[in-house]
Amino acid sequence: MDCEVAREALSARLDGEREPVPSVRVDQHLDECAACREWFDQVGLQARQLRRLVESRPVIAPVGPIGVQRATRRRRFALSWQRWALLGVGAAQIVLAVVQGTGLDVGLHHGMDGTNHLLHESTAWSVALGVAMVVAALWPAAAAGLAGVLTAFVAVLAVYVAVDAASGAVTLGRILTHLPVVLGAVLAAIVWRITPAPGPTPQAAEPDIVLPDNASRGRRRGHLWPTDGSAA
Repeated sequence: MDCEVAREALSARLDGEREPVPSVRVDQHLDECAACREWFDQVGLQARQLRRLVESRPVIAPVGPIGVQRATRRRRFALSWQRWALLGVGAAQIVLAVVQGTGLDVGLHHGMDGTNHLLHESTAWSVALGVAMVVAALWPAAAAGLAGVLTAFVAVLAVYVAVDAASGAVTLGRILTHLPVVLGAVLAAIVWRITPAPGPTPQAAEPDIVLPDNASRGRRRGHLWPTDGSAA
């Protein structure tokens, strides 16, 4: 029997696979060939060492989609001070809108009473901004869109406030009611910048296996190939 055929059969025997030739002929060749006996003893020793090494390593639990979702949910609701501030400003904006909608004095005059449709629109817009701030504080992924809307709104509002203040058409109290919107724009931009972008689902790292001496890494097809210095 050729040594290469015998070693291939011995490799299959070590892997618990069916030998390509009868075992009796392999054993007969093993008794007659000192080189194959030495090779078989060395490969068998490496296989046992590798098996003990794998069995002694701790089992690492894989990070599945459920675990990733739970970790993401915990990070989402672990509010930073910026998100707490945005949540408070949003609540203050809603309170101001409700006060305005009930007809209480918040600095509005010149015909904007409880039956004025413009007052109703302003109240609805104010409530919507407050709700959006609260949502962005709880779900920071929405902070990017809110920051853009509030920044544009504050820029346009600042022009109107300056013009109306110069003509005496707006009171200081009414100007101060716009402060939550300004703070909301700043906080929404900060929350957007500090919120990490969503990335791919992390995968569990596979532990590296330390091979015995004289072993080399490589890929093989089927069972162990009969080459000296291979990893059993």
